[in-house]
Amino acid sequence: MADAHARELEGREHKQILDHRDRFSEISYGIMQAWVGFLIVLTLGQFILRPSGLGLETAEFIAVVTTTTAAVFGFGLLVGNFLFPSGGSERRRK
Repeated sequence: MADAHARELEGREHKQILDHRDRFSEISYGIMQAWVGFLIVLTLGQFILRPSGLGLETAEFIAVVTTTTAAVFGFGLLVGNFLFPSGGSERRRK
């Protein structure tokens, strides 16, 4: 009886963890899409505004694109490590 109750609780906990992972992955995917969208808008804006002298200087543009790209990859790495830890769910319980 106690084993069945423990398995039921573990099953509920597992479902709750999966639900939270889904929600967290959707939110982080949206943030990453916004970052990539910003890069696309910035690049297009640079092409449009640069001939009239209103765009960013070359060094500024490279700095923004580089740091934003590093932030996107770093954020993706952090999210991936959180959603899929190398030790599985057992590591997170400790």
